[in-house]
Amino acid sequence: MFVLNEDVVISDMNGEHQMDTCVFECTADSFMYRINNKLTDFHYKFHRARPLRIRTADGFKLLTDKNYKIDSYSIGYLKVPTELTSEDPM
Repeated sequence: MFVLNEDVVISDMNGEHQMDTCVFECTADSFMYRINNKLTDFHYKFHRARPLRIRTADGFKLLTDKNYKIDSYSIGYLKVPTELTSEDPM
């Protein structure tokens, strides 16, 4: 599977100020920096933020700083194509 895009709609904890944004793929190297640095776009300021996406054994999780919530998440992808051989009929 090839991911083309990830879109997320966030809002404040009251469900107001909805905003379309994207996620930030977080690795083990950048996780603590993103969480602890108040200047990163992970933190909710002026009705804007980017949730973190971390990989888990079961897939992934989206994390917020608990000052905003995720209303919806969508992913666009391409399926891995089936390989064609010269023996396949056209």
